[in-house]
Amino acid sequence: METRRYAKRQITWFKKNKETYWINGENKLEENINIILQLI
Repeated sequence: METRRYAKRQITWFKKNKETYWINGENKLEENINIILQLI
């Protein structure tokens, strides 16, 4: 139960953090790498 609460707090923190970029884990690796490279 504590693990679930901890995970929920992490998600909340990441959603509030303006520097967090979400990528789709279902995309091809190359697509995600290109997205990340465009952000930096």
